[in-house]
Amino acid sequence: MAMARSVAHLFFPILLISTAPAVRAITDAAGGPGYLQEACNKTLFPKVCMHALKDNPECQAETAVTPRRLAELLVYVSAEVGMTVAAFAHHELNAIKDDDVLYKCIDTCSEDIEEAVAHLSALSRDFSDARFLEVKSWLTSTLGGTATCEDACKDAPVSDIKNVCITKSFEFEKLLRVTLDLITEASGSMSAEVALPPSDASAPSGGYGSSAGAPAYGAPSPDAPAYGASVPAPAPTSGQSTASTA
Repeated sequence: MAMARSVAHLFFPILLISTAPAVRAITDAAGGPGYLQEACNKTLFPKVCMHALKDNPECQAETAVTPRRLAELLVYVSAEVGMTVAAFAHHELNAIKDDDVLYKCIDTCSEDIEEAVAHLSALSRDFSDARFLEVKSWLTSTLGGTATCEDACKDAPVSDIKNVCITKSFEFEKLLRVTLDLITEASGSMSAEVALPPSDASAPSGGYGSSAGAPAYGAPSPDAPAYGASVPAPAPTSGQSTASTA
């Protein structure tokens, strides 16, 4: 992903997608404010989960929040965070020679994030059971791979841009892992005839994977963007469900 030379630009507040479609009504689960902490405690990185969703109005309201709705909300956050970082990455690549080892480093990290964003964005437009299960399958496969971003950057000279590139890649990986955990929690009631990897984006050769020297998970940088804190995701449409009908 292309990082801006002014590292500070990467840490501006992230806005949720304001044009995201309306999603399914919340009518079938107990919840309320306390449910968010309980749900996040079941994920691999509870602090990342809470940081991403705690300021969303739906997660603060007294009305019930289903596991599926929490997964939907985090999909919006993850897609927007990925798009923001990748956009700055592309901007920065324009100032680097394409034969430079740093170019390969940033470009590889950017490609990993852009692919994840493609899958998440497709899901945000179609919260059907089939699409949820496809993305669950893709995330499971991708997050079990090797750290392609770190591998691509190992020969690049030490620099602020390189450090931010790797750090933001790991931060985004943590967000993806929490997204997978919430989708998995919600998928018990989902059904589809076939749950294959999404056809609109090819699987990566490596993927997001943990490795030695990675930043401490669950402890975001003080300057990291406040996931989901600025603008709430669209409210669900009463009586409407985005789940596929049998």
